[in-house]
Amino acid sequence: MVSTFVKRAIIIGLAGIAAILVLYVVDVSNTCPIKQINVLNDMKKYDTTKNPELCDDINNRIIQLNNQCGIEMEILDCG
Repeated sequence: MVSTFVKRAIIIGLAGIAAILVLYVVDVSNTCPIKQINVLNDMKKYDTTKNPELCDDINNRIIQLNNQCGIEMEILDCG
């Protein structure tokens, strides 16, 4: 029979591993290459919809990406 202490230790260990995984995924999603891929995907959406609000949002994200990551993506012409 497994003691209560061992059960609690296993639960705490699993919770700790889950927390580490969540923090890792959140951190990875904030990297420059991931942000750039997200912007490029949204640029493709804009090409099909020509939604001016989406264009403004993408341009703001491009400016932020350029400043944070030191790249030089061109902003869209929202016309």
